[in-house]
Amino acid sequence: MRASLFALILCAIIPGGRVSALDDQTVKLTRAPIGTPIVVTPGQEFYAQVEAEPTPAYHLQAPFKSSMPGTMGLPFGFAIDADTLVFVYESPSGWDYFIPPNHQYRAWHSLLGSVLRDGDTVGLRVGPAGQKEWFVDNSRYAGQPKLWTRPIAPTDPALKPTEVDFITEQAVERLIYLGLSGRDRAKIRFAKVTARKTKNVDFTFPLDAEGRGVGAVNGAEFTIKAAQTEAVITVIKAMTSDVGRPLPAPPRQNVGATPAI
Repeated sequence: MRASLFALILCAIIPGGRVSALDDQTVKLTRAPIGTPIVVTPGQEFYAQVEAEPTPAYHLQAPFKSSMPGTMGLPFGFAIDADTLVFVYESPSGWDYFIPPNHQYRAWHSLLGSVLRDGDTVGLRVGPAGQKEWFVDNSRYAGQPKLWTRPIAPTDPALKPTEVDFITEQAVERLIYLGLSGRDRAKIRFAKVTARKTKNVDFTFPLDAEGRGVGAVNGAEFTIKAAQTEAVITVIKAMTSDVGRPLPAPPRQNVGATPAI
């Protein structure tokens, strides 16, 4: 078995509303709800979205702590400090592994203190026949592959299968207010940030005498009410993608038909 599950965990659950489906498996999540006015000063973000996809998970009735047998059968403690465990790995033997996000787990021994190091994990695993076990993978702490398990007990909090929107790529698309350009234009930056590079494209949009205007970037539509030091921006439509939509073909004319009188 691998030395640690942590190396496979490159994702995180994020809050936000589901905005629009990209395909059957991928959705876009935004940091602020569509239609919410955002007050920004130059350099501040007013919209961001990431791509995510529905991922199998288990809802735990309540966070809890318990124990399991360790070296020479001596028990040690473990805890799940969250109510959601997300799928991260399927082993060659068919076990599916689920862990809480953001390191919301612990494992300890009464004499040794914590028995986890960075990269060690605690969570739930589900076998090919549906059997469920709690596990502690403290391979980093032990310096060699170590996986401790115990079956789910009737007194443990209930588990219910579910799904969560889970980030699968470290990429964020952002819209940033850059202030006024001259007296009658608002400057907006589109920034696409990935693990490898950042792409920035700047746009300007005209404002009327009262500082009001509208803008659109990559399908996102928003209204602007700008003053000298800040602006109120409301996104009214979510961003779609870098690709435009096809223009519908005009209706075909019935060539040669007798004109109506």
